[in-house]
Amino acid sequence: MFENIYKTIQDGNAIINNIVWGTPILCLIMFTGIFYTFKTKAFQITHFPQVIKNTINSIFNKDINSSNEKNVITRFQALSTALAATIGTGNIAGVSTAIVVGGPGSIFWMWICAILGMITHFAEVVLGIYFRKKDGDNGYSGGPMYYLEYGLGEKMNHKHIGKILAILFATFTFITSFGTGNMTQVNSISDALKTNFNIPNLYTGIFLAIIATLVILGGISRIGKVAEKIVPAMSIFYIIIGLIIVISNIDQVPYVFQSIFSSAFSKKAIAGGVLGYVFKRAMTYGFKRGAFSNEAGLGSSVIAHTASNVKEPVEQGMWGIFEVFFDTIVVCTFTALIVLSTTMPLNSFNDQIRNLTIDEQIVYINESNNDKIHLVNNDYTTSQIKVDLKNNAKIYDDLNGISQDANNEFIEINAYGKTYFVEAKKESEKNENDYHFGNVLKIKLNPVLVNNKIQYDENNIPKFDSLHVEKVNGVSLVTLAVSSKLSHIAGKILAIAISLFAFSTTLGWSYYGTKAIEYLGGKKATVIYKILFIIFIVIGSTMNLNLAWDIADTMNGLMTIPNLIGVLLLSNTVIKIVNNYNKRIDGENIEKDISYFK
Repeated sequence: MFENIYKTIQDGNAIINNIVWGTPILCLIMFTGIFYTFKTKAFQITHFPQVIKNTINSIFNKDINSSNEKNVITRFQALSTALAATIGTGNIAGVSTAIVVGGPGSIFWMWICAILGMITHFAEVVLGIYFRKKDGDNGYSGGPMYYLEYGLGEKMNHKHIGKILAILFATFTFITSFGTGNMTQVNSISDALKTNFNIPNLYTGIFLAIIATLVILGGISRIGKVAEKIVPAMSIFYIIIGLIIVISNIDQVPYVFQSIFSSAFSKKAIAGGVLGYVFKRAMTYGFKRGAFSNEAGLGSSVIAHTASNVKEPVEQGMWGIFEVFFDTIVVCTFTALIVLSTTMPLNSFNDQIRNLTIDEQIVYINESNNDKIHLVNNDYTTSQIKVDLKNNAKIYDDLNGISQDANNEFIEINAYGKTYFVEAKKESEKNENDYHFGNVLKIKLNPVLVNNKIQYDENNIPKFDSLHVEKVNGVSLVTLAVSSKLSHIAGKILAIAISLFAFSTTLGWSYYGTKAIEYLGGKKATVIYKILFIIFIVIGSTMNLNLAWDIADTMNGLMTIPNLIGVLLLSNTVIKIVNNYNKRIDGENIEKDISYFK
């Protein structure tokens, strides 16, 4: 019964996800960025030197970056909190997965998403600061729900529409905070620590819950202080790791950029059929993972920016531009360079599937004339082993009982000194879903289990009945690349860094969820929310969260719809605020237009 319910939810979510992240929504994200790029005369590009001056340079200004107000944070803390919620598994696991599934060309489309996303996020933050309200604790309440209610609702006389969209956004944010911002992040942490240090998942969950409690109960001030220490340190560390890998693979760098651009615009990929699907997938995953990583268009990180002590909406908007730039153009690009520039020694596929055991091992499936193989490349590789929906292939002791009129093709494998066979997928049966770009697989034998215990034969050899095949992507692929160049110790250190990234994401999203539930149910509801959020940290660390990832992906997409409707319809307000700022900067003596609530 549970499996049927699970499958029903999974199938239903898949349908919604295909709609949410289908062509219309991707076009909406692109259109919003293009629209604002033209409307602001490419502000994110033409004013980029000013953006750097008002962000990076101002970090060292103590007068600007200090705040003695309770429940108000500095603009750098606001940036760090926003980056804490965006720099995480999306930048590492998400980018790596996009490359494996969508090909190297997905990185190009991720860059395009970032360039357009910078101006979209600028507009979001400007609106967020302009329509934020002082709350009862001397802090601020702001975010898309406020510019939807007061901007779209009151300013543009669409009261009911604005309120409905605001409630929808707050609801989607509340749900997403448990998925994207909580369970999926702590699950990645517990997996990383279990794999690298053999720490039980439950112990990790309890420890993280205790630390999160101490931070979250301190409110935005404590979250901001923690974020401004973790995020810069981990970002610099990750960039240094990336630089070391790129320098060690310097001969591969021209290939990396050639593969990114050729895969993005490949004539054979634009052609019909399977390769047309490949092109579409590269573009889709580039935009999808780009949006997932930097959250431009989602509206979530606007909530962190509105808690800052800045008065000028445009100045905080510049921090929004820098946030997207750093998150995607810098951090995500380093992940791409690490994965795409790394090569491994090549042995033939047949050689590598010898001596299989019930322990997982890495094999490379692409045949090449070179002595090295890229972890990911433009050769549209398909897996050779025919697997079921759970990625398992039946093992045969011999082929005597197999019908020969089906023209079955088989691959010979070796396990515990004996020869076995698994069925290969025939060319005529391969379809567009079989194509992927990662050359790395995890392969292991599935042991026969009785009461969750492995069964052995009379020779004390494990009994097995199938072969499990799994793509390597996400954090595992990045860790593999780093370990291959800098030893397994470096891989373990990277696992710690990724864990800190992911935990900072959890802290950031706890604040987003708190403000969303505060909007929906008032201050009292936030106490219950925080308790539930901490409980879900423990739950997330111990569960298989494939469905949670999928639902979180869907909720992310749903957040963009009400948010971008508001951002587009309030474009004249954004331009008016920007023009007012520019005129004052140029010396005109005019009244400030910095808040809707005078």
